[in-house]
Amino acid sequence: MDASVSTEWPEPIQRVQELAELGLKSLPPRYVRPLQVTASAATVSPVPVVDLSAFSSGDDNLRRKCMQTLSSACREWGLFQVVNHGVPRELLASTMAVSRDFFSLPMEEKLKYANDPVSYQGYGSRLGVQKDIKLDWGDYFFHYLHPVSTRKDYQKWPRHPENYQEVVTQYGDQVFDLCKQLLTVFSSSLGLPEETLADFFGGKENLGASFRINLYPKCPEPQMTLGLSPHSDPGAFTVVQQNGVSGLQVNKDGAWYSVAPVEDALVIILGDQMEIVTNGVYKSADHRASVNGERERMSLVVFINPEGEKMIGPIDEMVKMSGGSKIFDEMSYNEYRQFIRKLGVQGKSILESRASKQSGGGPASFQTSAS
Repeated sequence: MDASVSTEWPEPIQRVQELAELGLKSLPPRYVRPLQVTASAATVSPVPVVDLSAFSSGDDNLRRKCMQTLSSACREWGLFQVVNHGVPRELLASTMAVSRDFFSLPMEEKLKYANDPVSYQGYGSRLGVQKDIKLDWGDYFFHYLHPVSTRKDYQKWPRHPENYQEVVTQYGDQVFDLCKQLLTVFSSSLGLPEETLADFFGGKENLGASFRINLYPKCPEPQMTLGLSPHSDPGAFTVVQQNGVSGLQVNKDGAWYSVAPVEDALVIILGDQMEIVTNGVYKSADHRASVNGERERMSLVVFINPEGEKMIGPIDEMVKMSGGSKIFDEMSYNEYRQFIRKLGVQGKSILESRASKQSGGGPASFQTSAS
């Protein structure tokens, strides 16, 4: 446990689902954002869709085309969608169903799993321990999937619905297998040996995987708030299943674009550690979640993270490829993720603070914390 992270939230937690069920006509002030922050997305994005079956088809031309599509998406968007990914449609549906069933439980049952800002495992409604910050219109449930260790504490998993553990374990295993495949594809797309990225993140069996259910209830004034503030994920990459309701948005060149749900597709979002190891060749995605007044939205998220104590910095081959100087300094993932636990989500400012001193460095406050 990091003694520098508070073990308690700075103020009483308000559950957004509970607020939504009160039938409010206007938002509580803590959720209201400036209009320039909540400005709606410009358009539905042309985020690429990658058919993963191409990589095992034996068709070299098709494989090459899909690799180019994936590489372009990672360089320009930091985000793409995958189809024919190997996770059965029935498992996608059943995992979404048991996740929704948890949020249908009485509040007193959900509160048995109330989380804290140290591990985040359990039922939560905010990120960061700064007092009086603006809040997002969303609740979540978070727990670990991998590796199988004391961190994967089934006592932190919901006991109801009764099949939650069985279904989510199966889903986690399937998605984790997909992620190991994606790591080899990412390496190949960069011109590196297939195992390079997995080894650089600490080895496939030492990768961390965690699961988060996001619930965004119907909102009385959706144009005035966000379900999740703009941020880039701190880990390697993220796999998102949407429930068919639009809300995920990605920032490209200063404009926000909606990532329209594609049936049975999974969204792959590159995280900060991917941008760091590739020395900026691949980009982590600055993304957010909007809300609406007509429909509740849910998303299921699997985060893939490096082994916690491994020092992460640019790969030498990527430094040569990107001009010969390191953009980022080394830091362990455990140390890096403490920033978001203390400060909450803040666009890509935390990643920018990792800029190498050779390239000008980042804000002094972050450099000091990282030293």
